[in-house]
Amino acid sequence: MSKSGGTESLVEGLFRREAGRLAARLTRMFGPAHLSLVEDVLQDTFAAALARWPIDGAPERPAAWLAAVARNKALDRLRREIREQPFDEALFDAMPMTEEAQVDLDDTLALMFVACHPALGEDAQAMLTLKTVCGFGVNEIARAYLTSADAIAQRLVRAKADIRKLGLTFEIPEGGALAERLPALLQAIYLLFTGGYTAGEGEDLIVAEFCVEALRLAEMVTRHPVTATGEAHALAALLSFQHARASARIGNAGELLRLAEQNRRLWNRDLIGRGFAHLQQAMIARELSVYHVEAGAAAVHASAADFESTDWQQLAHYYAMLEELKPTPIVRLNAAVASAYAEGPRIALLKLDSLSGDRKLEDYALFHATRGDLLLKLGRREAARIAFRRALACPLSDPERAFIALRADSCRRVS
Repeated sequence: MSKSGGTESLVEGLFRREAGRLAARLTRMFGPAHLSLVEDVLQDTFAAALARWPIDGAPERPAAWLAAVARNKALDRLRREIREQPFDEALFDAMPMTEEAQVDLDDTLALMFVACHPALGEDAQAMLTLKTVCGFGVNEIARAYLTSADAIAQRLVRAKADIRKLGLTFEIPEGGALAERLPALLQAIYLLFTGGYTAGEGEDLIVAEFCVEALRLAEMVTRHPVTATGEAHALAALLSFQHARASARIGNAGELLRLAEQNRRLWNRDLIGRGFAHLQQAMIARELSVYHVEAGAAAVHASAADFESTDWQQLAHYYAMLEELKPTPIVRLNAAVASAYAEGPRIALLKLDSLSGDRKLEDYALFHATRGDLLLKLGRREAARIAFRRALACPLSDPERAFIALRADSCRRVS
């Protein structure tokens, strides 16, 4: 590998690890109203690394070098752009680009609360978190949202304009303000994970980097004494259990593997252990949240030695609770799947057919594919084939499409 190629790889890795922390430190200095300026400084900083390191060599402490350069570039920008107002450089010096862990945690969480303000839409919260906290580029976010980079850039510009109008402060809220704003932050992390775990159209079934970032952010929330609520621990438990199974969802040929077909030896036992530890910590909550119930259901799967050992009655109980807390079509669909094993496919199909008029499920492939599975189990092969073909008309990743196409083809075979 050439020296320049090695430098590009080093800087790319550092950007993924350090961009969010640097953005948080700079936002502490500039304030949330200047997120665009912060992004400009970061871009200039990493561009400087790409230009200088192939010539001078990478510094011994590259992260510290980036922090120092970012700080100096930020100061230069302030000197140039805030000419009409007096600027006290001593005040800037009082906010160093420290690498102290607690300050990093405080700053990153404060930036997350800015990005996930309830006044912003859910998509805007997730996109802004990906851009400012996680360091993802506009093109990467656009691929995940199945839209153009220009559309994402416009959404981000509008979100940052809304932040300026709101006059947000850079802080971790407390008391009533924390209780009001923490749910939006947790929901943004949840949506970030589910967006990565159930990728849309394209080659990938899982956008692993989104899932990893969501899990990292959830863990971060549980490490701060102010935000380490029972609900936060429940979310971290849920994401740990779900991501523990990621490597087993895809076969050697890139095919989708259902839960019954997965090699459980490939499940990440360390992540499962972390999930149970978070679930225990989640019991400090005064009442159960949606994340508690979903994590409980995921724990049932994680604790089963094999698919046949799954406690489907317990899962059906969890989904009954979930339907009360979160009566969405997707939750009711998952409850029907669980009831197929607890009560049989005929009862599950009746529950599923009761959802057939819901417009949110019209183009949801899993709804139609699940109907196909249930119909096939009941021996209704032609009806199952039609359901699978309907699923293929919905947005799907390539592994999902190949899997459902095989299921549709199997309906033609004579048993």
